[in-house]
Amino acid sequence: MKENKGTLILMEENIRNLLTSELHCAWSYYERLIHAISDLSKIAQLPESKELTQKMNFDIVELLEVHVFSKDFINENVRNITLRELKYKCKDTTDLLERMIRLELNSDKTLDTTVNFINLLYEYAHEWHHLLSDFTDISIQLPRVNLIEAVVTSPKYLMDMEDEMNNTLKEESEELVDSTPRLHQSGFSIIDGGAQDDELSLEDDYDDIGEDSDHDDEGEEDKIIPLFKLDKENIIRFQGAGLGSIGSLEWQRDKKYDKLLHEGHEAVFEKNFAEALEKFTRALNYKETAEVLTLIGWVHSLDGRLDKAKTFCLKAIQTDADYGPPYNDLGTYLLSEGQVEESLKWFEMAKKSINYQNREYPYINAGRAYMTVKNLPKALEEFSKALTLAPYHEELHATVERLKKSIHTSSNKEEFKVNWDISEEVENSETDDSPIN
Repeated sequence: MKENKGTLILMEENIRNLLTSELHCAWSYYERLIHAISDLSKIAQLPESKELTQKMNFDIVELLEVHVFSKDFINENVRNITLRELKYKCKDTTDLLERMIRLELNSDKTLDTTVNFINLLYEYAHEWHHLLSDFTDISIQLPRVNLIEAVVTSPKYLMDMEDEMNNTLKEESEELVDSTPRLHQSGFSIIDGGAQDDELSLEDDYDDIGEDSDHDDEGEEDKIIPLFKLDKENIIRFQGAGLGSIGSLEWQRDKKYDKLLHEGHEAVFEKNFAEALEKFTRALNYKETAEVLTLIGWVHSLDGRLDKAKTFCLKAIQTDADYGPPYNDLGTYLLSEGQVEESLKWFEMAKKSINYQNREYPYINAGRAYMTVKNLPKALEEFSKALTLAPYHEELHATVERLKKSIHTSSNKEEFKVNWDISEEVENSETDDSPIN
């Protein structure tokens, strides 16, 4: 009996720890938003913001009256308050609930009340976050997902994004749609665009990460603002499955992250790029990795947004300099814009990266770059190296043989000519291996 009682106390303590952690997570997100609205912008003066302030004040008073205090403690005359006063009221309520969690009170009642307040914070934070996104360029860090669920409840934005994507795709060739791969092939998902007049200064672009370019890009990304919600059953289920320690939350995040990446790949296979972007963006909220940043850039490239695709590649490199795919992908985007010399620099860095499963890709793409400038000997050298890394790549074998013949038959001519498209042949090849695991 003593052992069972001790186990029960331990389980209750774990639930208290989890609940306190989620309470602080919700409050921190709300506090960041209110600081931006009150101190960094004039959003608090908007009629929509003032209405949200009074509504939230009323809902907090109602929650305290129904779940915490008797009516004798509640002032029936709920006066209008400022957003700053509301912030202090939310902070006081957070502190109150934290102390209630630590007291020997009715556990079910305390759990219900705290979960209701957490969801109240998220509900209004969601509304204010949209106002901030609509009227300013301020970027707010989203809460870290532990037991809460992140649901995108902005169908209008997703519809607008899909319409814009469709308009872009209409301007692209049919080849872009027909050759969309099922999985990110980190080099085969290339948009064949024409050369552009203005040249990209990659050194300047990289230096701007975290400053103006980063800020602008995140402003676009933040338009996808999830509504966060904590389900009481998630806490109970988490505890019941024997996962009561806070350390095991990392395991749950990894699991959800992997699931969203899989769903994102499936969405790309269905050519639903808007859904794929939403899945990868949600995965980014669970874990900010070079992997998912590269995937977000990839989806933007499929949507024809090469500037955003390149920015996310640079973010991925900044996150993990040893991860190879973003170097290679950045090179392919530059190559598709006709910037051959710049693309080769990034392919070289991709070759030297430590963490790269499909190491043949930068060699293949470097070969494509040399084909673009009719340097067939260098192209053959790159393709041959790729073949040593992928000896069972049938299309690559055929490409090397045809290139050898082209060089041999053209050896006495001043200018090499080929009558086949190496980029199309390699790009349309398929492999069962995903470079991102």
